Amino acid sequence: MKLNTIWPFIAMVSLAGGLAAPAAHAADGNAGTGLYLGGSVSFNHASDLGSKIDSSLASQSYNSSSSADSWNTNGSLRLGYQFTPNFALEGTYDNVGNMGVQSALSSPTADTATGNWKSYGLGLHALGIVPIDPQWSVYGRLGVEQWHTSLNLASSVSGPTGLSNSDNSTSLALGAGVSYSLTRNVDATAELIHYTHVGDPASTGRTGLNQFSLGLRYHFQ
Repeated sequence: MKLNTIWPFIAMVSLAGGLAAPAAHAADGNAGTGLYLGGSVSFNHASDLGSKIDSSLASQSYNSSSSADSWNTNGSLRLGYQFTPNFALEGTYDNVGNMGVQSALSSPTADTATGNWKSYGLGLHALGIVPIDPQWSVYGRLGVEQWHTSLNLASSVSGPTGLSNSDNSTSLALGAGVSYSLTRNVDATAELIHYTHVGDPASTGRTGLNQFSLGLRYHFQ
């Protein structure tokens, strides 16, 4: 089974488990309520990005064969409010950063171009949380993310190609993670998230994005 096909199942089961689970009160852990702020290092993977860029270039009358980076590392921020030990809402910021792109064009003019594909997103996500013991919790994530994506290409051999496109797109966010309470106010997190659509198919290329992150959260309690 492909990874992308199991994401909705993982996210929905984890989220439903968090909403249905009874609160596990912990004297030392972060199973309470209130405002928190989180940051993480994110490892982003965009599959088949080169072919998706070729599809967008074709809609703009370019015939191309492109390759693109599939991985990069960047940062993410989370501002959340935990209403109960089992439910939280988060405002999110995710920065995919630059994916390098190389394109060989055969029409309208033969050329070789290089550039980048980059995106950042703002979202609102719901978390269903299942406390396991005073330190450990697992959670599911379901949300909506608004992405701003750009594609920039310029000739690398003094040819005529010059392209700078940008567009906005909306994506579902489906994920699951685990947290560990380091102190009463600080916990560490590890999480996998799948974003269904990042980019525009006609102007920048649209791809799914998988994100693995390691982070810290501070609870204002």
